[in-house]
Amino acid sequence: MLEHYKKEYCQSVNQYIVIDLDGTVKESDDIIFTNIVGENISNIHPFFESIHVALQEENQKHVFSCIHLTNQKNETIITDIIVKTFDGKKPALVVILDLTVHYDNYQTTAQVRNESVINSQILELKNEYLQEKEVFKNAFIANFSHELRDPLTGVLTFSDILKKTNLNEEQLNYLKVIDSSSSYLKQLIEDILDISKIEAGKLELVIEPFDLRELLEDIEHLFKIKAEQKGIELITNFNDNLPAVIGGDTLRLRQVLSNLLENAIKFTEVGTVTFNVSLNQIRAQKANIHFQIVDTGIGMDKDNVDDIFTSFTQLNTSQSYNKGAGLGLAIAKHLVSLSHSVINVDSTLGEGSAFSTNINFKLDHNYKLETKKKNKVIKPKSDKKYSILLVDDSEITQLSILKILASRGNYFLDIVTRGEDVIPRIENSEFDLVLMDIKLPNSYGDQITKLIRQMPEREHKKVPVIALTARVFKDDLKRYKKAGINDVIKKPFDEETLITKIEEYLK
Repeated sequence: MLEHYKKEYCQSVNQYIVIDLDGTVKESDDIIFTNIVGENISNIHPFFESIHVALQEENQKHVFSCIHLTNQKNETIITDIIVKTFDGKKPALVVILDLTVHYDNYQTTAQVRNESVINSQILELKNEYLQEKEVFKNAFIANFSHELRDPLTGVLTFSDILKKTNLNEEQLNYLKVIDSSSSYLKQLIEDILDISKIEAGKLELVIEPFDLRELLEDIEHLFKIKAEQKGIELITNFNDNLPAVIGGDTLRLRQVLSNLLENAIKFTEVGTVTFNVSLNQIRAQKANIHFQIVDTGIGMDKDNVDDIFTSFTQLNTSQSYNKGAGLGLAIAKHLVSLSHSVINVDSTLGEGSAFSTNINFKLDHNYKLETKKKNKVIKPKSDKKYSILLVDDSEITQLSILKILASRGNYFLDIVTRGEDVIPRIENSEFDLVLMDIKLPNSYGDQITKLIRQMPEREHKKVPVIALTARVFKDDLKRYKKAGINDVIKKPFDEETLITKIEEYLK
């Protein structure tokens, strides 16, 4: 039986042909091409016309690889062809090796390998492109934000100055519009920066003790006014058993709750917004607190719930609700996720929505709150005139700080706009404090501060340096501290922030 199978299935795919030196076929085993004895081999396929030159060379072997031939069944086969000549006028031998299966397998393997290499290279290029795009975007946002904050500082400063002048009622109303618009613009800038931090993985929580009820009451006071302006009611229910002092990021918690309340009031025309806060449990020195905000607004389809947490996305784009960049809920979702929690949404189109989350906070009996001085500017300990050096190239910032300090009457202000002029100015003058912009033409404030700290005279190198900047990522703050910068004032700033921070470092 084995011999029968061998005869049936083990057929040769090699053809042996004996030809004269002029190409006439003398003998053939007819394995691939049949009935060719007596024909010129060039009639079998045009390729064989090229072997006539080889036939003139005695005792030589020529190998032609990967030759595509068409057989008598009009099938394309891939072959290797061997042409062997002998001494004298002996006929030559032509061997046709049908390697179609071999070459097809090789080509398939090579194609798979090449596609894998190409796909790998494409993926690498995509990653490089995304990384470059991310770097460009973050740099653009940081620079754009910085450029916006200088004029915004001017708006806030001169708005405060105007409030202290004799204004009539109409002018005061105009000033309220300016304040409202500048506050909205400031919040947009903060939101865009937060999204940038989130996508760069640089936004982290800062856990510190804070008074929970004080925070909730501050938020309640602010949004009751906003709700009244909208003609709706804000109802608050803060349970009596809430812990007084807890450990968490008060700034980010305020941001989450404010974004959720802002969203609820925005999409509610009639009815109420209810703000509930209750204690779920206390366990292992952690308090799990439930926050819920319920509105009687326009609601949404359940299929659209996930979309509201996507950056720059707004489900309702009608003129009544199109104010805002669509960043608040995206930021809130990420901030809550940093606490290993989620925001749950229950909404019915036309009836309203309920947003809720459960967040763990630290409990520690050693927590102590610092005494806060509200709405009180520190007064200098003496009548001394303090000399301050401002390093900033923005004319708006220069004028803003000049007006603020001039209104106090306790300061002399010297201004430098270029980084290379700072050290010579300090060498020739004695300053009580330096206000240092970080981003300067052809230099950076932290680099200049390093040079100040390397100055030989003690009174010069020990002068307090406060940075004025919009760049306050965690890595930035570490870099400023390492450079010898004492403190940071974040742009845009107001009069009280500037004066309070300056006088903390005056002797």
